Amino acid sequence: MNEEIHALNKIVSIVDEKASLFKKEWSTMPKIRAVTEKKLILDLIENAMQLAKTVRPSPTDLLGDLQKLKSEFNRLPI
Repeated sequence: MNEEIHALNKIVSIVDEKASLFKKEWSTMPKIRAVTEKKLILDLIENAMQLAKTVRPSPTDLLGDLQKLKSEFNRLPI
């Protein structure tokens, strides 16, 4: 189980870093880069959510935060 938690922490860290950078720069990015970065972030969020569902006890706060971030990124007009 420690491996799952460690992997989850790494994925969440990457999501946090990439999402923060994307939010700052997305409006000035070339469209193809913005679309690619957005897809990468959404895929990472999905992977984190799937992994989080295997961890016991379930990190419900983290799952909620990831779902909110996923919804936010899905609404971005790219």
